[in-house]
Amino acid sequence: MLEISSFIAGLPKRYPLVDVSRRFGNCEYRLTCVRDQDALLSGITDEAEIDNFPFGLLLWASAIALSERIIEEPSLVARKSVLEIGAGGVGLPGLVAKQMGAERVLQTDYHTESLTLLAQNAAQNGYAGRVEQLRADWRSFPELGQPFDVVIGSDVLYERTLHDPLLTLLPRLVVPGGLLLLSDPMRPQALSFMARLEAETGEEWLPAVMTGQRTTEPDGGVREIAIFCVRRKKF
Repeated sequence: MLEISSFIAGLPKRYPLVDVSRRFGNCEYRLTCVRDQDALLSGITDEAEIDNFPFGLLLWASAIALSERIIEEPSLVARKSVLEIGAGGVGLPGLVAKQMGAERVLQTDYHTESLTLLAQNAAQNGYAGRVEQLRADWRSFPELGQPFDVVIGSDVLYERTLHDPLLTLLPRLVVPGGLLLLSDPMRPQALSFMARLEAETGEEWLPAVMTGQRTTEPDGGVREIAIFCVRRKKF
């Protein structure tokens, strides 16, 4: 598990962090995150820095919608191993998966800042040592041993340049017969990725099922989020 060091104390100096609560039924989650996208990008003018920015420090509507979907159907994750890729939304879906009975939850992200918040949010919700964090780049993903029963991700398909490595990586991550569960705010990039998943690797996957999930954003607005559910074929 990622160690929480004095580095977390330095985060607010660069990023304006706030503590928020999110309630689902009888469960309330305490989360540390950046207030909003404008606050996150304040003072950033270099395009290269924006391209490599830790957007996972925000609580995205897609993460809320994916969490709601898991709560509505706990059997998706109960007694299963769960891998969260690009654990944006400050790790909320992974925490919810653990609460809903996942046997193991591993949260991964490329950015150290995001991983720091993932670890803090796990700890302040009582999951220190029970939800793991690991730095991972889709282009050079570490060997994790056995693939996972379920791979989840929220708002991870916005960058088209990362579609190729993700298409190559997913069969390594999802066990045959396992589930890929992704949420996205109806971006064209996501639809393009799902079309490529079926067209280029259709021998690996059953057809995707897309459903809409109306969710309330942190600012109170209501948004329709797409939930893609894809089952890997058994061999």
